[in-house]
Amino acid sequence: MTTLSQNLLDLSDFAWQRLRNRVEGMTDDEYFWEPFDGCWSVRETADGYAADWAWIPPAPPPFTTLAWRITHIADLLQAERTATWFGHEPAATDAALEVPGSAAAALAALDRAYDIWRRRLAALSQEDLDRPMGEIAGPYAESDGTSFALHILDELIHHGAEVGTVRDFYRGAHPEDPFAAALAGELTPTDRPALLAEAAAAQRWEVVPTLADLGFSVNEQTPDGATAAHLAAGTGSLDTLRFLVERGADLSLTDRQFNADVRGWAQWFKQADVAEYLATVRSAPETR
Repeated sequence: MTTLSQNLLDLSDFAWQRLRNRVEGMTDDEYFWEPFDGCWSVRETADGYAADWAWIPPAPPPFTTLAWRITHIADLLQAERTATWFGHEPAATDAALEVPGSAAAALAALDRAYDIWRRRLAALSQEDLDRPMGEIAGPYAESDGTSFALHILDELIHHGAEVGTVRDFYRGAHPEDPFAAALAGELTPTDRPALLAEAAAAQRWEVVPTLADLGFSVNEQTPDGATAAHLAAGTGSLDTLRFLVERGADLSLTDRQFNADVRGWAQWFKQADVAEYLATVRSAPETR
């Protein structure tokens, strides 16, 4: 039987991986993008960077940038209270967050903050989860550790969803066509190794063969761990899948969402024709 602690860890890891995948490839322009006047963001000061903040924010609250939202997530995950409210002490190495002033620094800060939070969550006993938090939690003194753990997970989940939505807004306001750039010779496999997988994710099947001819690997994976073969199998794009197999697609690779190989995707998404074809494929040819 799965314990409460393991269920909390599993939910945390799932929400975290979804967020981490959604911020992969973020640029500085995107990180600081302010689509409206009056946004709250992260701003450079004489002492580094600081996030806009007020005890009582304006009503309605201002739109917050990716920089602000990501800083907030990192801060709440590694805040001292995610140890002390459970009756534990922060590790000596759990220094306060330095507000990240670039997209790369933000991703590093997120990774570090999640490592701290996960370590603290994994250390909780059932007694820690059942016990009222007491005076240290102020108005939440009578709430138990489980309720506080769920609160932190709710913060991770709903702010993570906001981050994904802002990235969608940014992409819509700044359209790009990396596939056209690659076909024009402006983007190489070194520049963007997983471009062929991205083409499959976008269901741009017509560009997949040309990208393969240009040297883009058929076995690179999206942030979710899906290869072009996974995506072709799952969508029933049999002609593209045949091409990928001919070019050496590794059908044994597993994705991070379902932990399934290419055959598993065909079965999960009920692509009978694809599953029938894959049953005839004994092994992938040598990768080019």
